[in-house]
Amino acid sequence: MRPWSKPFGLRATVTVSFAAGALLLSTLLAAGTYIAARHYLVDQRERLALRQAYADASFVRDGLLTAGAREGEVIGALSPPSSSDVLLLRDGQWFSSALGDGSDTVPPAVAQRAADGVVSLAWTRTSGGPSVVVGVPLPAVDAQFFEVSSTSELAETLRTLSIVLTIAAVLTTVGGGLLGRAAARRLLVPLDTISSAAADIAVGRLDTRLPGTEDPDLAVIVGSFNSMVETLQERIERDARFAADLSHELRSPLTTLSTSVNVLLHRRDDLSERGQQALDLVAAELERLKQALEDLLELGRLDAGVAGRDLVETDLADLVGHVLAESRRPVSLLHGAGDDGTALPVLVDRAQIKRALLNLFANADTHGEGLTAVTVGRRNEQALVVVDDAGQGVAASDRERIFERFARAGSRGSRPGTGLGLSLVEETVRAHGGTVWCTESPSGGARFVIRLPLLHDDATSAPLDRETT
Repeated sequence: MRPWSKPFGLRATVTVSFAAGALLLSTLLAAGTYIAARHYLVDQRERLALRQAYADASFVRDGLLTAGAREGEVIGALSPPSSSDVLLLRDGQWFSSALGDGSDTVPPAVAQRAADGVVSLAWTRTSGGPSVVVGVPLPAVDAQFFEVSSTSELAETLRTLSIVLTIAAVLTTVGGGLLGRAAARRLLVPLDTISSAAADIAVGRLDTRLPGTEDPDLAVIVGSFNSMVETLQERIERDARFAADLSHELRSPLTTLSTSVNVLLHRRDDLSERGQQALDLVAAELERLKQALEDLLELGRLDAGVAGRDLVETDLADLVGHVLAESRRPVSLLHGAGDDGTALPVLVDRAQIKRALLNLFANADTHGEGLTAVTVGRRNEQALVVVDDAGQGVAASDRERIFERFARAGSRGSRPGTGLGLSLVEETVRAHGGTVWCTESPSGGARFVIRLPLLHDDATSAPLDRETT
C-alpha cells in the first residue's frame, strides 16, 4: 500500500473534515460577497459616469449654441474630473480635452449608437487602464459627445476586496482545522479512557472500571464495558479457585504416592531386577508428574493474574550467580556484567525469576547436551540474560513454537520433560514486562535470551544487543 493511500485516523479525519467544511463555506461566502460588492460598485460607477456625462454634454451643447463659439474653446472651458477625458465629434472632426483627438479610445459601437441618436455606455481599456465610455448625441448642434472616465480606483478597490476575502477564507479554513482538532481531541477522550482501561485489564488489574457518565451516547458503552469486565473477573476468579482446589486435591494423593515410592526405594534391593526397573520407572514418572502439576498450577496462576509477586530491587547478575550455585552448577559459567563490580538492577520477584532461570538451565541440560555459558549484560535500559548450551540448536521453524505449552522441538515427545518449562519461562518474563526468545549460539547450540527492564539506567554495565545475541 502506498503511503498516501493509507486511510486517515479518526483524529485526522475529523480535523480534515472541519477544515474542508470551513474552506467550502468561506469560499462560498467570499465568492458571494465579491460578486455582490462588484455588481454594486460597477453599477454605482456607471450611474456616476452617466450623470457626469449628461452634465458635461449639456454644458458643451449650451456653449456651442452660443453665437461665435468654437468647439475647442467650449471643451477647454469644461472642467471634467482629472481622471476623465472629453471628446466631441462634429462635422467629421474630433475635438478632445487631452492631447490628440482621442478617437481611438471610443469604441466603434458607442460612436455608432451616438450617431444614431442613442445614449450608450461601454467598458473599455485605455493606456490608463480600465475605463467607462459614455456617448451622448447632441442633435441640437449636430454633434456627438463622449466622455471617457478611468475606473482604476474601482479596479483597485475590487482587487483589495478580493485579497481581503481570500485572507479571510484562509484564516477561516485554518480556524476550522484547529476547531476540528480540538473537537477530535474531545471526541477521542472516551476512546483513550477505554484504551487505558483495557491496557490495565490486559496486565492483570481486573478491578479497573470505566467511570460513570451522564452522556446518553456513552452510557451504553460504559455499562457494557464494565459488565464485560465484571463477567471476565468472575470467570478468572472462578478458574483461580478451581486451580487452588485442584492443587489441594492432587497434591494429597501425589504426596501419598511419593511417600509410598520413597518407602519402596529404601527397600529397592529386596526387589527383583524387573521390580527394580519398574520402581525406577514409576519414581521417574511420578517426579515428572509432580513437576508437570507444579508448572500447570503456576501457569494457571499467571494466566489468571493471581500469582503473587513480591517485587524487590535485585542485581540480576548476582541473582543468576546464586541460581547457578544453588543448582550445583559451576559459577564460572557466568560472564558479563558483575565481573568488574557493576550491577544490573531490576525490579522482580526473585522466586519467580529463579524458577524461570532453573527451567532454562534444566532445558539446556536435558535437551541441549549441557549448559556451556550464561552471560548477563545490558542494552540501553534493558537487562539481558543469555543462556548457551552445547546441543545441536533449535531449527528456525521451531524457535517460536517451543514456547507453546506441551511443545517439544525435534522428535516431539521422545525426550524427557513436561513441555511446560519454556512456556512457564515466557509467561514469567512477560509478567515482569520482559521478553524471551531463542536463537542460534555461535558454537552451534541453542541460545535463549531473557530481556528485562532495568530499574534505572546504569551506563557502566556491559553492553549487549539483540543483534549479537
